Parts: sequence; C-alpha cells; structure tokens
Amino acid sequence: MRMGNTRLNKIIVLLVACVIGSPVTSFSQDVDGLLTLIREGELDSAKIVLSDLSFAHPGHPGVRYARALIQTDALIAAGLYKDIIRNHSNSRYMAGSLMHLGEYYYAQGLYVQSRQSFSRLIRSYSDYPDIVDAVNMSLRAGIASRQMDSVYADLADIVKRFPDKAFDIPEELDITRLPGRTTQAIQPELSSAPLRGLGAELESSASKPAGEYVLQAGAFGNFDNARRLADQIESIGYSTSIMERMSNGKTLFIIMVGEYATRTDAASVADMLEAALGIPSFPVAIN
Repeated sequence: MRMGNTRLNKIIVLLVACVIGSPVTSFSQDVDGLLTLIREGELDSAKIVLSDLSFAHPGHPGVRYARALIQTDALIAAGLYKDIIRNHSNSRYMAGSLMHLGEYYYAQGLYVQSRQSFSRLIRSYSDYPDIVDAVNMSLRAGIASRQMDSVYADLADIVKRFPDKAFDIPEELDITRLPGRTTQAIQPELSSAPLRGLGAELESSASKPAGEYVLQAGAFGNFDNARRLADQIESIGYSTSIMERMSNGKTLFIIMVGEYATRTDAASVADMLEAALGIPSFPVAIN
C-alpha cells in the first residue's frame, strides 16, 4: 500500500533532521577543538584534524580560518582571510580575519589598507579580545600613511568609546588636540607583545607566562648596522633589544626580538619576519 505524498514528505523531513542535526553540532565542536589545538601550538595534530574537516566541509569559514592560521605562506593566508571577509561576513571568524588581514597589510607597508581593516574591526567588534592591539596598530598605520586629521578624529572617538581601556598612543600624536584634553597624556598600557604571525594565532600574555624564549635576528660587528635592522623590525610593531657579546676577541651586536612563552610562539613570529622583511631568525631560550 502506498503512502500519501504529504505523509512521505514529512517522514523524509524528519529523517533528514535526525541525520543532519547531530553532525552540525559535532562539526561546530570539531572546529572549536581544531582552533584550540592551533592556539596551543599542537600544529601536527591540528593538520590532521584540518585535513578531515576540509574533506567534508571545504568551504566552511571555520575550516578556511583554521587553514589560514596554520598557513606558512602569508600571501595565501591573507587570501583566505579576504575570502571570509567577503563571503562570510556574518560568521564568528570575521573579527579575527579583519585583525590578521590588518596585520598582513601593515607588514607589507600597505598602511591605508591596514588602517581600513583595523577600523572596520574597531567599529563593528568593540568586544573583540585584542581590540587594544587593533587600535594601537590602526593609529600607527594612520600616521605611516600621513592621514593625520582622520587619525585624530578616530582617536577622539576611540577614547570616548573605550574610556576604561589604555592604549599605547604614539609619540607623534599631540594629545592636547583632542577635545577636552590638556597637557595630560593618556597613560599607555605598556606591552612588548608583537604582532601575531599570519600563520598562527597566539594566546595573550595573560593566558601564558612570558619570557621563555626570544628570537635572535642577526649579529653585526657594527652597531649602526644592528640598529638599522632593529629599526626595520620595530617599524612593523615588534620590540627589539641589542645585546653585546664577545666572540674571538671581537664585539658582536646581537638583535633580539620580543619575549615569548613557547618555542612555537617564537617560531610563528620568525615566520612573520621572514615573510614581511625577509629577515631570518630563530628561537633562543632565555637562561
């Protein structure tokens, strides 16, 4: 005996709901687990999980975001972030994509594009965990692109919107130009945390102890040469120091970059320096 079309359609809908409902929840949990692996530096395990998820859901924004985070080619990673921004603007990976793309543009010296990305993040995602870093980089990008009038306008709006946050205001900005400000400057929140690499999303310094590793980015017999390279590195947002060491009776000036909680964190920044400036570096444990 045949069932009526209406009843048959209802049964099919129920079966599809049963089959699809659980995998969707499971998939979301799988993506969250994958991003956790990446944040914890478990990249080998992350690549295995990513391979499985990519096969089943190649176009999902969470999969593409994870792929960008562990991508060692900065240009490819930037393309993935652009795809998420263009085609998945309502996804929960949008804010992170704007942050990473802004960092990429800044590292490439594309300051106007960098500022546009950071500004979009600041306007739309005020609760983003790294909003202070986004503001700091946006201000620097605006100064570098010589858009000073709009930088002051942005800063006035930022101070009004985030009264409880402290930002690292560049010395080039005259705080007295802000409405209601006198000679008192905004107290900066001093931090040596560098830009995160496009190939990895590092955890904040609050979640991990800092100071286990530094990057050694070069050694020179001439201080001026060492200072010149250090200035290049600092121009894209990383902190540096120059140490003196004796080698075979000669003084070497060694450039050290940042402080990092793990070797993986340091290696990720090394990848970024290589991609952005062509500067080779390697992690060194702090004794």
